[in-house]
Amino acid sequence: MQPLQRPTKVSQTIDRVGLRVLILVLCFIWFYMLWGKPIQAAAAGVALGLLWNQVIVYGEKRTLSTREQSLRRKIGGQLAVDSLSFQSAVSAASNAATWISHAVPLNDFEQTKDGVLADSEGKRVYIECLRKHPSSKASRDDVLSAVRNGKAHAADVVVLCSTCSFAPDAIAYSDELTPRTHLLGRNGLIRLAGVSAPATNEQLHELGARTRVKRFDVAAWKSRILQPGKAKRYCAYGLGMLLLLIITRQWVFLIPSIACIALFIFSRRHKTGPLVL
Repeated sequence: MQPLQRPTKVSQTIDRVGLRVLILVLCFIWFYMLWGKPIQAAAAGVALGLLWNQVIVYGEKRTLSTREQSLRRKIGGQLAVDSLSFQSAVSAASNAATWISHAVPLNDFEQTKDGVLADSEGKRVYIECLRKHPSSKASRDDVLSAVRNGKAHAADVVVLCSTCSFAPDAIAYSDELTPRTHLLGRNGLIRLAGVSAPATNEQLHELGARTRVKRFDVAAWKSRILQPGKAKRYCAYGLGMLLLLIITRQWVFLIPSIACIALFIFSRRHKTGPLVL
C-alpha cells in the first residue's frame, strides 16, 4: 500500500473545476426536467450554479480561517506554556490565572509566595503552577504541596496547573482532598493559553526559520572529516588495507588504502577551528 500523499496544486485545481462543472450540469438537468426547455434551463442552471459557487467559496474561506485560528491557538498556547518553565513560581501562576480568567470569572488577584489568590463568585481560589519538563509527570506530592499552600491561605478551591501531565494516582488523589482541588495539565493549559495568546505572524515566521532545513555546509563537513584526532584511525585503516592487498593480492584494496592514507596526511595538516553543529 502506498503512503498517503499530499495533493498537488494541479490536482486541487482540477478537483475544484470539476466540482463546479458537475454542479452546473446538475442544475441544468434539474431545470430541464422541470421545464423541458433547454435555453431557459441553461440560463437558470448557470445562475443557480454561480450561486452555489459563491456558497462553496464562502465555505472554503470559513474553513481556512477556522483552521488558521486553531493552528495559531495551538502554537501560541504551546509557546506560552513552554515559556512558563523560565519564569518564577509567582509569575507562572499569575499567567496561568490570567488564562483561566477567560474561562472562569476571577477577580481581586493577590500574589503570594508560591501562587496567586483570587475571588470567584464569593469563593477564595488559590492558583499554583508547576514548572516541569513536558516528558515528566506531576506526582501526588506535588498535589499535596499545593493543597497545603492553599489551606495556609484559607482557600476554598485549589487549582494546580502544570506544564506537564499528571500521574494517574495524582488525579485520583486530588478527588479526596479538601479543599476542593482541580488539576489543569499541559493540554488544558495550552488550550486556555491559546485562546488568550494565539501565535502572531512574527512568532510563526521565527518558528519557521528554526525548523528550516540547513544548507549543506562544505566547511563543516571538511572540519568533521579532517579532524586531527582521526588521523591515527585513518592511518590504521590505510595500513590494514595495504596489508590485505599484499596478502590477498586483490587490487580492490588499493583504492581504499590510498584514500585512507591521503585522509591521514590531510588530517595531520588540517587546522580546525571550533566545530559548529
